[in-house]
Amino acid sequence: MNSGTSGILLIKNIEEKSLECREGNEILVLKLCDLCNCIYPIYKKIFGDGIIADMLIKDLKNSSSKVQKAVEKIPEESKYVSTMYSHNLKKYQNLQKLKSDKDNGIVNFLWMKRAIEFIVIFLEKCYVTNSTSKLNVCAMDTYDQVLKNYHGYATGKIVKLALKLSPSREVLTERLELGSDEQAKDHLQKCLSIIKLLISDISKTIEQNDCNFTDKV
Repeated sequence: MNSGTSGILLIKNIEEKSLECREGNEILVLKLCDLCNCIYPIYKKIFGDGIIADMLIKDLKNSSSKVQKAVEKIPEESKYVSTMYSHNLKKYQNLQKLKSDKDNGIVNFLWMKRAIEFIVIFLEKCYVTNSTSKLNVCAMDTYDQVLKNYHGYATGKIVKLALKLSPSREVLTERLELGSDEQAKDHLQKCLSIIKLLISDISKTIEQNDCNFTDKV
């Protein structure tokens, strides 16, 4: 298998896993956790082998594993995103008690969603909407859009430092193993649009249930 084929297969796998998250009008929580497993390699391709990529992967793995454990405790009630929220909203007297219980997976699910959204928006800016901008500019724009409001001063400083280390477009395109920039755009566009719609539907459920908690880390 040559490197180009490897990159295309990775994106195809992410695309397939994204489609598997749907069951009719519902979104399967455990399938979203599976999707996270496919996304981990993207961090390495963006930031290379080092502490930054390892830290980001660890954060996403931590969130998705806690969500998975929460679902496994009550698989029927937490099978879908919609039922996970409806069940937990009935279980607790108020939202403060809901988000204080770290075992129900709700807060971790929120961070998992944000992590997926960050990668998707970043790649979209890099190859589709802001393709003439430097990657560190795309990274900072994405951070401001997706994560900035939920990070305190210290976390924000660390993340911004990491994003400044974003590679050049040439290096990222080479790491993604998708051919030229234009070929990378062609391979990524469909996959990103599928995940963006998925994230949009999840975000609607979160907002409808007043669960887009703004607590900072």
